[in-house]
Amino acid sequence: MKHIIVIGAGIAGMTAATYLRRSGFDVTICEQGSKAGGVFTSWERKGYFFEGSLDWLSGSKPGTASNQLWKETGALDDSVKVYFPDPYHAAVWEDKTIFLYRDIEKTAKELLSMFPEDEKHIRRLVKDVKILSRIKVPVFNLRGVKLEKPQRMKFREILKLLPILLRLLKLNKISRKQYTDRFKNPALKHSFNFILGHIRAGNMIFVMGMLNSGDGGYTEGGSLAIANRMAKTFTDMDGRLLLNTKVKKVNISNTGVSKHGAVTGLTLENGKILEADSVIVTQETIAALDNLFDMPLKDAWLMDIREKTRLSTCTYIGIGIEAEIHETPVPECQLDQPISYAGEVVTELGFFNNTHLGHAPKGCTVLTTRLRGDTYDFWKKAKDSGRYEAEKSALADQIIRLICRRYPQAEGKIKVLDIATPVTYERYAGSYHGSWMSITCAGDKIKFYPGQVKSVNGLYFAGHRLIPPGGLPAAIISGRRAAQMVCRKFNVVFKG
Repeated sequence: MKHIIVIGAGIAGMTAATYLRRSGFDVTICEQGSKAGGVFTSWERKGYFFEGSLDWLSGSKPGTASNQLWKETGALDDSVKVYFPDPYHAAVWEDKTIFLYRDIEKTAKELLSMFPEDEKHIRRLVKDVKILSRIKVPVFNLRGVKLEKPQRMKFREILKLLPILLRLLKLNKISRKQYTDRFKNPALKHSFNFILGHIRAGNMIFVMGMLNSGDGGYTEGGSLAIANRMAKTFTDMDGRLLLNTKVKKVNISNTGVSKHGAVTGLTLENGKILEADSVIVTQETIAALDNLFDMPLKDAWLMDIREKTRLSTCTYIGIGIEAEIHETPVPECQLDQPISYAGEVVTELGFFNNTHLGHAPKGCTVLTTRLRGDTYDFWKKAKDSGRYEAEKSALADQIIRLICRRYPQAEGKIKVLDIATPVTYERYAGSYHGSWMSITCAGDKIKFYPGQVKSVNGLYFAGHRLIPPGGLPAAIISGRRAAQMVCRKFNVVFKG
């Protein structure tokens, strides 16, 4: 039986490992953290549950191709409750509060009543959302891999998909701001400019389309519960999950099989050597390239990721309040007193209120938010110079004042305020500069990186970085693809 080692127990790693174990391989996952999930995580503080990753799960809707993947890997089953919070976004501009509902017709009805002068562009938005809501993202199999249950996409399904993809490609050539600047009313224009946090119009409308289609729910227990279910699915098949196990390097032997040799296994940080017939690296790709190899890997696609990827980082804030705040979602609005931190100035901010999901004790409230921006260098210097906790406290004080101004009932009632910086994500998940997604701008060519290292026999990569801009669908699809590459290499039937 061939032995495969997977580096990292995030979504991509557990996906690859589960499919390989089901296909008959001996599989070991090496995870540097104390629990599975990687950057896909959530945690508890003093009775409050902070969701650190999951806003909504693409593929939570039964009958979709990605829902099948989540079920095959154990992330979902029929017993898991899925919530569909609605409205899912709100924004305030001066005296106008704009809500986005999952049903785009309901959103349009409200927008048209408030902004009749923008009817033309509101109806264009509705049309685009409806077009993209028809996307049924297929899951492709690699050419040449043996399948337990061969499936092919029907030609008529491809024909239906083509015009939708063409519209998406066109939308991705323009920025969100260019798209929403067409609106005449400044309230509508400004509110849409920070909706969903996407840079490209195509990404923004794709998400709106997914939600309009009935997909994109929040699963009971959030990120941590999904990761734990996936880990249990893998270990119940006698897969080995080695937690608190940091990899020092991938071992490569010059055997003449390929230009640089072939994978032989790993060396762990404690000096122990694990032998393997193949290795799948699912640690964040840029960090892995920097840390796991004695010699640089020269495959062009890996160099492209290393040199051209724009990183998305954030400073995450979770607040537990011993008072009730019923507003959900908490509208994103202009701040009367901007927040200054890490050389950045935040002038608009909103919060997720997940109290209704059972994330806070009875009569209490849990709020979370992310401050976007590349602030890694600031936090790293603060950490190295001993100013880290002081800088976090200064930011926490500003957040507390903001919340108490907006919600007087929170005064003196904030029990916990937890801040995770890019340095936190780097330490916890091993991601480069604490990044958790990629940034794709209007006009960027979307590249789907292959995952197989041609210069080293038996070496593969998986993870969100291979399918920009990333996210959960990218992670699970790339993990499944890596498993198929290994099955193809050893002429083994892939079992889904």
